[in-house]
Amino acid sequence: MSDNRAEDLFFEADQMIEENQIVEAKERLYDLLEEFPDYGRAHNHLGWLYNLKFNNYPKAKKHLELAIKFAPDYHAAYSNYSYLLIDMNLNDEMITFGNKVITSSVVDKSTIYNKMGQAFELKKDLMNAHKHYKLAIGETLNNKTLDSIYASVTRVKRKMSLMQRLKLINQ
Repeated sequence: MSDNRAEDLFFEADQMIEENQIVEAKERLYDLLEEFPDYGRAHNHLGWLYNLKFNNYPKAKKHLELAIKFAPDYHAAYSNYSYLLIDMNLNDEMITFGNKVITSSVVDKSTIYNKMGQAFELKKDLMNAHKHYKLAIGETLNNKTLDSIYASVTRVKRKMSLMQRLKLINQ
């Protein structure tokens, strides 16, 4: 099978996902991986499917980790993995992952900082949550995302004590 064939199969699976043919897309992705086990983008799509469509976190995690390993320049895998870590309540792992990949030129820094902010917020570390949400704001160009992150900043401020809010003024 040629690289072109692998890309064709991947495109077909991607189209099936767009058309909500989820089971068929999953089968096509597995067909692709049977002959190209290191095709990272296929692992990304399987990870996304297992997280959002099949609610199978262990399989999602395995495939997204393989996606990052085999396709380190494929930006979607980093974002999808970040969403999964938050979904799995693996907050410490999200923070470690974020710190590791944030300097990479291929990651969506806004998404990574936002997910780190969520991880800190879920850990009740509101000062770090606020800091990371602010970093996410500085990295986004999407108005809808910006509105969502601003809502997170407001929510975190509401959760803070008076002393914590006063500390923000001095920063």
